[in-house]
This record gives sequence, C-alpha cells and structure tokens, in this order.
Amino acid sequence: ARALSASGDAAYGQGTGPILMDDVRCLGFEAELQHCSLTSRHDCHHEEDASVSCATIRLRGDHATHSEGRVEVLQNGVWGTVCDDDWDINDATVVCRQLGSPHALSAPGRAAYGQGTGPILMDNVECRGSEAKLQQCNFTTSRDCGHDEDASVSCATIRLRGRYATDSEGRVEVFQNGVWGTVCGDDWDINDATVVCRELGFPRAF
Repeated sequence: ARALSASGDAAYGQGTGPILMDDVRCLGFEAELQHCSLTSRHDCHHEEDASVSCATIRLRGDHATHSEGRVEVLQNGVWGTVCDDDWDINDATVVCRQLGSPHALSAPGRAAYGQGTGPILMDNVECRGSEAKLQQCNFTTSRDCGHDEDASVSCATIRLRGRYATDSEGRVEVFQNGVWGTVCGDDWDINDATVVCRELGFPRAF
C-alpha cells in the first residue's frame, strides 16, 4: 500500500501530549518511521501535527503495474478482490482516480491479470463515475463469485495539464511508479506529439 497524501497542518485535528519527532525525512522504502532521518528535539506546536491518507486500494496480478492490474481493496485490515459482476468503465474510472490517474482506459473482467486469493469483498459494484473512492459506490458482498471473475482496470498513464490546458492541449505529464512527472522537450517533435494524442484518443497532433 502507499500514501495518497501527506499534510503537516493538523488536518485531522491537533493532538495532545509530547511531540516526539521533528524534521522527519524518509526515502520511502523504510519499514518503520523510526528508521527515517529525524530529530527528537523540536520547535513545533500541535497545529503542525502530521497526517496521512493511506491507499485502501491496489493493483496486483500477472504483469500488473501502477496503472493496470487486478483490483484489490483493504477492508478491516484484510486485502481482498472485487467481483466483475456489473463491472464497467465507470467503476474502473473511480479506481483509477483513487490511484491518481485521470481516467480508466478499460475495465477487464474474468481475472484478466490472474486470479487473486483471499476474500472477494465487493460484488455488483455500481459507480456513477464521480465518486472519490470505490467504497462509496453501491455494491453488495459476494455470494456467487469465484476468483475467475476478479475485476481489473487499465488506467491512463498520460495527461495534459497547465494554464489554459484542455482535454486536447496542454503540458504533457506521465504517470510512472505511482508519480506524475513532466517530459523534457529535448528532441520533442510532431511524431512524439502524435503518439501522445493517439494515446489520449485523438487521431493526430496539429
């Protein structure tokens, strides 16, 4: 699992008692916060208490990446899969948005990325496409599914951003290893732009 956001302004309210860590600097691979660089002396107040929002959804399976794979959700400390009954592009778009991608490209079913294990936690998922989390959509608990019906997604890995950006023009940003970044303009030409446009669903670049 990974963090979706990090805040240092007591986003979930101010704590009480001692402030035990300050100037925390993690590289991201540490097993525990105590393994990160930090100081125990501080110049903080509780209005600066740190907060996190952790991912409760992940993509797993054969050849899975940060943008495509079998959908797994976290419920009561247990990871489980989602049944593909009623699974469609609206459901997949909510998953992709939850993972930081703007939209879904497809919503494969039939365990397209291999069968999961453990409980099947959601069935008959029905999203409008505007929900912030898959768990906010209508769903039932599985009674008639097997892991051969595990739901999957393929999320967009490219987007256009910037001042005056639209769906068809803007600064190119790509999604790699769970992070959005830009593309350097060295050697950038119309052929490169055409590939981007095709990936976004447009016939060619102008």
